[in-house]
Amino acid sequence: MWNRQQVKEQAKIIMKRNYWKMFVVTLLAGLLTGEKTTIIERVQNFASTNISYDTSPIFYSSNFQYIFYSFISIASILGILYTIFIGNVIVVGNKGYFLKNHDENPELNEIFKGFKGNYLNVVKIMFLMNLKILLWLFLFIVPGIIKAYEYSMIPYLLAENPNLSASQAFSLSKQMTTGQKMDLFVLDLSFLGWIILGLICCGIGILFLQPYPEATRAEVYLILKQQV
Repeated sequence: MWNRQQVKEQAKIIMKRNYWKMFVVTLLAGLLTGEKTTIIERVQNFASTNISYDTSPIFYSSNFQYIFYSFISIASILGILYTIFIGNVIVVGNKGYFLKNHDENPELNEIFKGFKGNYLNVVKIMFLMNLKILLWLFLFIVPGIIKAYEYSMIPYLLAENPNLSASQAFSLSKQMTTGQKMDLFVLDLSFLGWIILGLICCGIGILFLQPYPEATRAEVYLILKQQV
């Protein structure tokens, strides 16, 4: 069994050892997996703002609107493809870094390890995981959140063994999180105060916070893995 205080204290000990490398890893992973979405959102916001409020004749041109919406659609499709084939693989590599960081000092390129193993298998399973969570969220919010926690160990499992089949990955994650979902949810809530503090500091503080929850969740995985 594990308790929240235990894993957070262990994470703090690890952070004292090589915090700045952990910071660089989370920053790099965040940029490579999250900035693409920000770019797309900016394009979409730009489009909606200008098309809604600009009264110049050019914005009423059907040809112009067709081209503009086509551009947005292409950007959105490219963003989705990026997430599937690159972003999700980096997520797995990021988890792998923090697992190794438990008792050693891994290199920064650990976050790209997913591209060197069974790459297509990692892509497939992560895609299935995101798709299932999305479908559950479309049906009901709460069951979707529950499923997200049920599948939350899959990136760690793939980081350790990229050759797992989809059925094995989903089954193992389900076993590991059975009876643990509420504790995992409360663990995430326990970082809320730090997140608020980071937002108060012009949002920049969140960047320096990220190694803490990442290291903590990795500790939880290592404990739950021993119980399966």
